[in-house]
Amino acid sequence: MPIDPTLTRYGAPLRALHWLTVLSIIVVFGITYVEQFFPRGSPERGWIWWTHISVGLLVLALVAIRIPARVFGATPPASTALSRPVKIASEAAHGLLYLLLIVTPIVGIYLSFLRGNEVSFFSLFTIPSPIAVDRTAARQVQEVHELLANALVILALLHAAAAVIHHVVLKDDVLKRMLPER
Repeated sequence: MPIDPTLTRYGAPLRALHWLTVLSIIVVFGITYVEQFFPRGSPERGWIWWTHISVGLLVLALVAIRIPARVFGATPPASTALSRPVKIASEAAHGLLYLLLIVTPIVGIYLSFLRGNEVSFFSLFTIPSPIAVDRTAARQVQEVHELLANALVILALLHAAAAVIHHVVLKDDVLKRMLPER
C-alpha cells in the first residue's frame, strides 16, 4: 500500500467503503434476531433470510473492492499517536477483521448450498446450489458460521471501542482519519 505522508486521513472512497461495511455488518447480524418473531415458512421469515444472504454477499463485494483500494490506493501513514506495540496490535486486528469479513460470508454461502438453497443477491442474480443437500453437515457448518459471525462482531466492537477511546480519552487523530470531512 502506497503511504502518502501528505495525507492526514483516508480518502473518501476508503472511508465510504469502511462505513458501508459497518452498516452492512449491523444489518446482516442484527436482522437474524428478528427471525424469531415469525413462524417457519412464513414470507416474512423468508424475507429476513433473503436480506441476510443478500447483505452478506454485499459484505463480500465491499471487501473485494476494499482490499485492492487499500493495497493500491494512497493511505496516510500510521498515526504518530500509536506506539509500536499498539500499531502492531492494530495491524493484527485489521488483518483478522478482513479475514473474518471474507471467511464468514463464504461459510454462509456454503451453508446455504448444503441446505439445498440457492443464493440470491437482492434478486439481481441467483446462484443455484452446486452441491448435494447434506443436513448433518449443514448443522455443523451453521455452528461454524455463527462462531465466525460472533467473532467478527466482537472484534468489530473492540475495534470501535478502541477508536472511541482514542478519540474521547486520548484525544488523538486515530478516529478522525476515518470520519467524514466537515
